[in-house]
Amino acid sequence: MRIAYQDDNDGWGSLQVDFLVVSRRSDGTLGVSIIDPHGDYLADTRPKLQALARYAELYGDHYVRIESLVKVGDQLRVHDLHDPGVRAEVMEFDGAQVSALYEVSLAREYR
Repeated sequence: MRIAYQDDNDGWGSLQVDFLVVSRRSDGTLGVSIIDPHGDYLADTRPKLQALARYAELYGDHYVRIESLVKVGDQLRVHDLHDPGVRAEVMEFDGAQVSALYEVSLAREYR
């Protein structure tokens, strides 16, 4: 699965989602979740994360979960991109170190 995004130089790239997880919903139907780890070691991490947030806004109702993970210290932290507040925070972020986003109150420990 690929999600198109524009980088900081207005060039095009694609976020290639790492994990598509199929699970059974409570009503017995199958559903798909997007789980995508991010890290500060790549220069295009912020635009990729923002592309995932935009995708979640447009198509989130088709998925059970859309989550972005980052390791902060010894802990995995997660953003639930179904949450409009989380998406807004991600879209407004202008820093280079996305791990800073996962240290705020809208991120939670991944379980």
